[in-house]
Amino acid sequence: MTSVAELVAVVDRLLDPEHGCVWNREQTHASLARYAVEETYELVDAIDGDDTDELREELGDVLYQVVLHAGIAAREGRFDLDDVADTVREKMQRRHPHVFGDEEAHTVEDVIRVWRAAKAAEKSGRTSAFSGVPRAMPPLERAVKLLERLEERGDLHAAVASVTDGTVLDRVDLDADLSADLSAEVEASGDGTAAAAGGTSSGSRVDAAWGAGMLAEVAVAHEEGIDPVASLRAAVAMLEVAGREIEGGASTGRTLAGESAADAAV
Repeated sequence: MTSVAELVAVVDRLLDPEHGCVWNREQTHASLARYAVEETYELVDAIDGDDTDELREELGDVLYQVVLHAGIAAREGRFDLDDVADTVREKMQRRHPHVFGDEEAHTVEDVIRVWRAAKAAEKSGRTSAFSGVPRAMPPLERAVKLLERLEERGDLHAAVASVTDGTVLDRVDLDADLSADLSAEVEASGDGTAAAAGGTSSGSRVDAAWGAGMLAEVAVAHEEGIDPVASLRAAVAMLEVAGREIEGGASTGRTLAGESAADAAV
């Protein structure tokens, strides 16, 4: 038995109606969605940290999520892990006709062209080039993905201009969009507090004009060959380092509020 087969057997036991784990048996695809997101972020952290042991462990955690979802689907008679593997295998073969077929692709640009053509043929039933961009994606990642789609169509400048000058503002239901985005955020986080309160998760107000300006900056960076997501991630990493350094300095004689440790104790 392979290690993957053994993992499947473990998940099957966890989901067993009589001898399994009560927590696992109660889970659904929706209730587990937040864990798929969390494990993926932890995988990205391991990749960024270039830690081999962490990478192996986090890949295993992501694999466990896949096997668990497939196990739940199998219990429902929908599909199993073999079906999942068959689906992605077939997709990769279709999208690499230069490897598994008669197409030729000798450069990265050729491969991207072939991939896009194969994907377009698969998704011929879609009515929009923007279909398939998940609304649950973080806003920056989603913005970059939409900008890429616009760039492919040659519509990037016109679309961004329509946002920044407010042309499309009266045709967008910001409340509905915010609610949809918040629902996706809540599903991923498992915290219903913000939704119940009817605000953003932080309680801050929404400023569409500020967002439009930020989107324009992201579009400029994208056109200049800058990766906005990786660049912001690098800046946030520097922010954490700076914060930890300040925190470390505070712990040696100053509190974060700026008063001495002796004063704080009085």
